[in-house]
Amino acid sequence: MVDSSDRRSRRRRSAGVACWLSLAACSAVAALPAARADDPRRPEAEQEGGRAAAPPGTDPLEVRVEGDRMRAPAPPKDRSVAGSVLGRERLTGAGLGAADVLRTQPGVLIIESGGFGGPATAALRGATATQTPVYLAGVRLNDDVVGTADLSLVPLWLIERIEIYRGHAPIEADRLGPGGAIFFEPRRPSRTTAGAGAMAGSLGARRGWAFAGASAGPVSAIVGVSAEAAENRYAFVNDGGTLFDESDDTLERRQNADVRTIDAWALARVELGGGAIVDVIANGTGREQGVPRLALLPSREARGESRRALTSVAARVPFGGEAQHTLEARTSFIEARSEVHDPLFELALLTPELRLAGRRLEQTLGATLSFADRLRVRPVLSVAREGISRAPDDVPLARARRSFARGAVSAEARLGEGLALHALASGECHATGADRERPCDVLVPTGRVGVEAGSDRLRLLATVGRYVRVPTLGEVYGVSGVVHGNAELAPESGATIEAGIRAQTGRGAVLRGAFIDVFAFGSAVSGLVAYERSGQGYVNPYNVGRARVVGAELLAGVEVTRFLRAEIAATLLDPRDTTPGRTTRNDLLPFRSRLVVAPRLHAEWKRPGGAVFSGASGEIRAVYQSSRYADPAGLGVIAEQATLDLDAEARWLGGHLAVRGRVADLLDARRTDVVGFPLPGRSVFFTLESTW
Repeated sequence: MVDSSDRRSRRRRSAGVACWLSLAACSAVAALPAARADDPRRPEAEQEGGRAAAPPGTDPLEVRVEGDRMRAPAPPKDRSVAGSVLGRERLTGAGLGAADVLRTQPGVLIIESGGFGGPATAALRGATATQTPVYLAGVRLNDDVVGTADLSLVPLWLIERIEIYRGHAPIEADRLGPGGAIFFEPRRPSRTTAGAGAMAGSLGARRGWAFAGASAGPVSAIVGVSAEAAENRYAFVNDGGTLFDESDDTLERRQNADVRTIDAWALARVELGGGAIVDVIANGTGREQGVPRLALLPSREARGESRRALTSVAARVPFGGEAQHTLEARTSFIEARSEVHDPLFELALLTPELRLAGRRLEQTLGATLSFADRLRVRPVLSVAREGISRAPDDVPLARARRSFARGAVSAEARLGEGLALHALASGECHATGADRERPCDVLVPTGRVGVEAGSDRLRLLATVGRYVRVPTLGEVYGVSGVVHGNAELAPESGATIEAGIRAQTGRGAVLRGAFIDVFAFGSAVSGLVAYERSGQGYVNPYNVGRARVVGAELLAGVEVTRFLRAEIAATLLDPRDTTPGRTTRNDLLPFRSRLVVAPRLHAEWKRPGGAVFSGASGEIRAVYQSSRYADPAGLGVIAEQATLDLDAEARWLGGHLAVRGRVADLLDARRTDVVGFPLPGRSVFFTLESTW
């Protein structure tokens, strides 16, 4: 039985975190009346690590570090839309996962289950995870069964940076939906290098990784492997399904949530001369894990296995009198397999064994055409073939296929000093075979237009667009005997709008390194896919819902001193169900917090000279989420949550040897993310890494 004093102590700790977050937010906002600009000759500078976006005609994946000053958050693939960039220095913390890093950014909603290494998804600006495409090395990770991408399978040890496009995706994305896009860009081989690291911590978590790279003339390559595991038998309070009756609360441990993963990568680059480059990427990932259920009804024997194979070959060839144009081509293949073993029928799959496999082969051809520094045009053509197989073969999904073709063109016209127009038009053809009389089951146009005005230190941006989300194969054909499909489903469609200010202070300003990024946004969607239960006990998807989301985002930072930097991210959201004939009084969309605040304070000291001890850094960051409804009727409420994390790092031998520590959820606040899925409390992780 949970002691009542312990419960009161937990409540006080949670309230203390919320109070601290509010104070931090107010102080950070008060410190940012201006924003920082970089050298006027480099308006594309990014916020993280002094990186600069690639100018037209260069590889956008190449990033060079020129310092560690804070910069305005302009994502490199499309600087005219709201977005941010997380550099390598934000990804190295002990025990960090992709979900941990992304939750500190404005507009990002993370849904996770389980502990260390457990499944997690991301959504942007009140959209769903199916409406938010996630790309790794340019290859979309979202599957075509449920439409989501599992962030826990993204290897941060390999990632150079993360680009978040919150409202409007760049042309590199093959989906233009309401949720923008997230790009994970891997390290690129450029020199002889090697590294190894190990991590251990709470929840029985451990991880090890190693990589090596070499460069010989025009050829460079890097290979790496990592393995991780966790038991995840953490304690949580089980309320027995009686939220308001504390007398039956018990302290229990999470069951059947262990996970084991192994991941291998190989990347190579060949320089063909004249600026032509070929990049090759190959990846293999395998995972074995328990499949937990709700806390009230934990599973005991349900197990899952997943495997992923990914390959990509990309080429870039400059042409033109001054090599001002480029021709780009990419061929990619991804195969994902999953198996669920349910001998006790704990997961309601109606079968003791379920096997799913998805494959996608995609070819993209594009060009970047630059004309007199005033006009840049990018035409892109993509074709893809995707298929799903399922065993047992007792639903149409086992034979589902999709052919996809997309033509798109983007243009950027600079009309004068400080004024530019941006446009993107796209047409998509989707053929699933559901209607054999038409070559395209779905043929839809999408696009957006925007304007950018101002100086290097203060820019105004506005964009309006139309988007669609095509139903997944799982929604069209069904997933199981319980969840059927609907071949008549129409795409979700809607409109988006955003307007904002991006500013930064100049060199020598009173506020060193200050930047601010503020956007207001809105979206309206119709034809939302919902599910209804039939009289025979199964559920069918159908188009019924309408919704609108409005909100505002803030991302701001300042160099308090040469050694201390402060940053804050905040999101205000008002997501409403506007479906005609809605039968519930509540109109707030479930599982969406209306306020998220994430302040961060980072201190770093570098020792000059060639001393053995070369520097140290520390960071304190927090995330506050307001309460959320857990169902459309608003009957269930997920309480507000606040967490406080601490990070520390010490470096020796010029940074070649590093020791890192992290305390997650320092105040041991009680957290849940999906109803019935408790999340770990206070956890400690340590990492030792050496790179050369």
